[in-house]
Amino acid sequence: MKATLCLTHQCNMACRYCYAGRAPKPDMSQSTAYKCIDFALGSLAAGKSLDLCMFGGEPFLRFDLLQQVTAYAYRQAAVAGKVVHISVTTNGTLISPEIVNYAEENDVRLCFSLDGPPEIHDRNRRYRDQRSTSEDVMRNLEYAAKRLQCLEVNAVFGPDTIDEIPRCVEFFVTSGISLIHLNPNIKAAWSDELSPRLPDIYTRLANYYIACYRESHEITVNLLDDKMLLFLKGGYDSADTCSMGDGEMAFAPSGNIYPCERFIGEDDNLSLCLGNIHTGIDLKRRCALRARRGNRNFECLGCKVVKYCMNWCGCTNYFMSGQTDIATSILCAMERANIAAARRTFDALALSGNELFIQHMYRYVEAGFH
Repeated sequence: MKATLCLTHQCNMACRYCYAGRAPKPDMSQSTAYKCIDFALGSLAAGKSLDLCMFGGEPFLRFDLLQQVTAYAYRQAAVAGKVVHISVTTNGTLISPEIVNYAEENDVRLCFSLDGPPEIHDRNRRYRDQRSTSEDVMRNLEYAAKRLQCLEVNAVFGPDTIDEIPRCVEFFVTSGISLIHLNPNIKAAWSDELSPRLPDIYTRLANYYIACYRESHEITVNLLDDKMLLFLKGGYDSADTCSMGDGEMAFAPSGNIYPCERFIGEDDNLSLCLGNIHTGIDLKRRCALRARRGNRNFECLGCKVVKYCMNWCGCTNYFMSGQTDIATSILCAMERANIAAARRTFDALALSGNELFIQHMYRYVEAGFH
């Protein structure tokens, strides 16, 4: 189960595709944060662990609160006999030796938001005064990578940068980062005219991934790994798909509860809000959200790759189509290209008996396919 705490709406950057909202609002209070932790742990099914993510805005603007929440989460989980894994998604500009020491000593994983090489990253991710951020982020990333065993990068790509995905992954790998998340800017205006270019983009990504393993360099790229995992499982099962309103939650600084951190935004869309941590879940809203999850595209019913397709993601559908249960044609094209590239990668490495790749995939099996 995943729970995200948005500690603050504040940020020292002004990204063009910001999901966190721009209007000034109070930070999350300590009492609200503690109630969120208690609620999340109380909602955890027996035998399951809690993945707790600190989010923003920029969460390290409230490093003091982050430390308090981390200590409380570990303490309450131990009392309840449950397991909690803590991570922080950061823009990387405020990372300091103190923060890295803290992450190392408290088993807190860091995920840097970095879109690629400077000329790509700085297109959308700048300081409020429009200065570039890439130099600061890369310096802090390199420092953290020397100290921390596991460091992740989250890269957002849009219509203007999707062609650069393979080059961005190569940049991350040569920079010493092997755990890479690539996610589309779901708020962008995606044109169907991009569709014919997608197979080539994803194929180039697959070719680079294959080359890494043939050179004995293990990497993880969510776009490919997530789909290859599905080949082993036989497709998405009910536990994998978007459980909007039930299996995942995100808490705004106000205490409002959302199904996903992407829905928080300005914290003013009650149709997407499940309730408030201080007053409880609004059952009518929850039922309304449950009724709007899944996929209602008629054309998806007979698709040969539907069991591998993420056409059910509520937040992706909402921002791309305006409805949580309707997928767009450009998402369909992305998923088809992604699935084909993942199949190409899997076949090339598995059928050739690449030992490093086989062990890489086997670890997913050992971990219960998560």
